[in-house]
Amino acid sequence: MEDKEFPNWETLYEKEQIQGLPWYYEDLDHDLNMELDKRHINNGSILDLGTGPGTQAIKLCEKGFQVSASDISKTAIKKADELNNKDVKKINFVVDDILKSNFEENEFDYIFDRGCFHVLSVSDRKKYVGEIKRILNRNGVLFLKCFSMKEPGDYGPYRFSEDDLKNIFQDFEISTIKETVFQGTLNPLPKALFVVADKK
Repeated sequence: MEDKEFPNWETLYEKEQIQGLPWYYEDLDHDLNMELDKRHINNGSILDLGTGPGTQAIKLCEKGFQVSASDISKTAIKKADELNNKDVKKINFVVDDILKSNFEENEFDYIFDRGCFHVLSVSDRKKYVGEIKRILNRNGVLFLKCFSMKEPGDYGPYRFSEDDLKNIFQDFEISTIKETVFQGTLNPLPKALFVVADKK
């Protein structure tokens, strides 16, 4: 499979209003919210990976988590921090590249990736999985949302099947792969997969 071309994320966040971005969604991702409630998880350390506008990090903080939020774009982090009401919500916003992350080993109980993994090049996926495994603690859980093979066309992120994800995340125990949608500003909402993967 050939690598796709994606925007320069720093340039995109410098030019665009965050509220108009396809992945902008003010509420906590519906599938993540349901899974957290199902597992009775409402605290612990969580990384909102590829935080972009920061809305998911803010909602996770409101739920009671100790939240770090990372993005490769320093402008995204600046705008996300501005959106955050610091008097109410203390979030650690960090510029970081997950392919060579500065986070510590075993730093997080949970990681939520809503849109980072599915824009990485094919050759970077193994490195991504290795870094996720490194920074999650021994009982850590990855919550991942990515585009599904069932989303028509090939514009935008890579699409994945259940089998693709099982092959890529062999170092994890996948407990759930659910067909869903990617909430945001697009209409109709793109078809997506929501994955819950426990660190082995």
